[in-house]
Amino acid sequence: MNGGYEIPEFGLAYVRDIRIFKSLSSDEYRKADMLVSACYCMSGHELYKNPRDKDDWRKKNLAKFSAFITAAVANTIGDGKKTYLLLGPIGTGAFGNDVKCIGEVFCEALNLPMMGSKGPIKHAFEYI
Repeated sequence: MNGGYEIPEFGLAYVRDIRIFKSLSSDEYRKADMLVSACYCMSGHELYKNPRDKDDWRKKNLAKFSAFITAAVANTIGDGKKTYLLLGPIGTGAFGNDVKCIGEVFCEALNLPMMGSKGPIKHAFEYI
């Protein structure tokens, strides 16, 4: 990929109907959708041009996380009942992002109005 990354900086891949099996020996499973993207690599190797400072980092991650949440809302089937939005500490392992800062940006994104909502977008999900 010529040193680049397949997914655009503020883009993502939406993967529908992943099967999560109860155990290796079981046929029981649940279906889940997954959003795939990459965070900024603060520990060295850059997939994208890293933010210049903490404010730029917050602003760019807020844009990324808003895209995640918008994609999740847009792809929710039905009225969203029994819909879980599971947010993890994305980019906090080898990429070196601070877990507390990632959580704060997710919280900020969830409390923004998006997609024409009158209140925080977090109300589009039954469980977060």
